[in-house]
Amino acid sequence: MQTSPIQPEPRTVNRERLPLALWDYGGSGPAVLFLHGFLDTGRSFEDAARALVAEGICRPLCLDWRGHGSSGRIHTDAAYHQLDHLKDLAAVLDELQADGIEVAAVVAHSMGGTVALMLASFAPAMIQRLMLVDCVGGYAADSSTQVDQMTALLEHARRPTRPFRSFASRESAIERVMANNDGLSQAGAERIVRHYLDEQEDGRFTVRLDPRLRGPNPYRFPEHHWLEICSRVTARVHLLAPEFGYIHRIPALQERFEQLPHATRQNLPGISHHVHVEAVASFVEAVTALLAD
Repeated sequence: MQTSPIQPEPRTVNRERLPLALWDYGGSGPAVLFLHGFLDTGRSFEDAARALVAEGICRPLCLDWRGHGSSGRIHTDAAYHQLDHLKDLAAVLDELQADGIEVAAVVAHSMGGTVALMLASFAPAMIQRLMLVDCVGGYAADSSTQVDQMTALLEHARRPTRPFRSFASRESAIERVMANNDGLSQAGAERIVRHYLDEQEDGRFTVRLDPRLRGPNPYRFPEHHWLEICSRVTARVHLLAPEFGYIHRIPALQERFEQLPHATRQNLPGISHHVHVEAVASFVEAVTALLAD
């Protein structure tokens, strides 16, 4: 007899700042917080989360960042900057601890990894184990690039907000996600899109993303700041480095990795940026090893 797939319990956290959706997949193992990347949702980790629960490895808690998925949208005078995500993450970890949930590890993809890495440096006691998925911090900028970035930010803020496109079908949304992400397979795109869409009365599908997420990042650390951030991380860090991801294309990320005091690296041949949806079995094995270390 075939059993029904594990369904997460929806929780709301961070109510005092901005309500965020946290998807609790249950399980008897230690709690692990999963953080998605830009323009993704926490539930893209679902197949990996179900496997981890079925094997008794951990209790996956998958967060939707502000403006993403089922989490709250900001008011007009607020922001979606990485420093806002950073404050949200600290508040969520404090809230979980107050509720008696000790988070044993943080597993973070792309932008989520940037935010988690900053927290692991600025408040080292908050994260004991960290898995970075194709990420060792964000883009760096010199002074000239940073000034240009602020100019672009102001120009963007003065223009009307454009909505994300809608789709005639789930299949067309999957095709678009594949087109926007080099090397992403159809199976991987389906895992991203599975909980990404809302069907409207006219039969079209819209994405669960606030259009104000788009736009220039107002501030980028210079490279020497990222090196200092990495040097202050006390957590045990495991880096997943897919062959067709950013790690192999940006030499500075390897230099940052070498500054991490307690870090290991795992190369994943033939895999693109979205490891958690492209290589679910390898991803599950890596989380299992992280917790066993």
